[in-house]
Amino acid sequence: MMRSINKQSRNLITFISLLLISTWSFAYNAPALTPKDPAYVIQTTLDQITTFSSNSDKINPVQLRGFIENKIIPHFDFNNMSHWITGRYADNMTEQDKVDFQRNLRETFLSSLSKHLGSFDAKNTRVQLYPARYRGPAEAFVSTSVYRPDNLPVRLDFRMRREDNDWKIIDVKANGSSAVLYYRQHFISQLRQYQKPYQGPYQASY
Repeated sequence: MMRSINKQSRNLITFISLLLISTWSFAYNAPALTPKDPAYVIQTTLDQITTFSSNSDKINPVQLRGFIENKIIPHFDFNNMSHWITGRYADNMTEQDKVDFQRNLRETFLSSLSKHLGSFDAKNTRVQLYPARYRGPAEAFVSTSVYRPDNLPVRLDFRMRREDNDWKIIDVKANGSSAVLYYRQHFISQLRQYQKPYQGPYQASY
């Protein structure tokens, strides 16, 4: 179990680092996209990171946090992510508990992005963006393959859900390891406080 958690942790860090690489160091291989396409969200976010990263040597931590909070975080559906992470524990959480957990998740995610932005050497990295695959009208998957000469390819799968006219990311898998499952393990000790006491096996009365 510990080996599995460590692997998920490494893959999540890989995902964060790869999400934040600048496009001068990789090439897109994707068809023309429109704002209605979920892959458009991934591509435009990477473009925004490119512009920001070009001036990263002049950016202070406050600017960095502001960029992530305003340009990256809004593309994630933390309400949906919180629902999947809390799972059955949510049944015993108050509405305020759920609000507090989602705030904690968002802050943890933001801090991780802030920590890893600009720390990944992407000079020889190439990213291939694939067309979106749909599961009904409101759910889609957007995949990328990340290539580096000194590593095996990494596949990133973005699971997305449509809210009105916007597509939001609800999970990311790095080589099959889910960010949502990672965060469930990360917060498991906190979530267990909402677990119902064991009542023992049900015994019928006669």
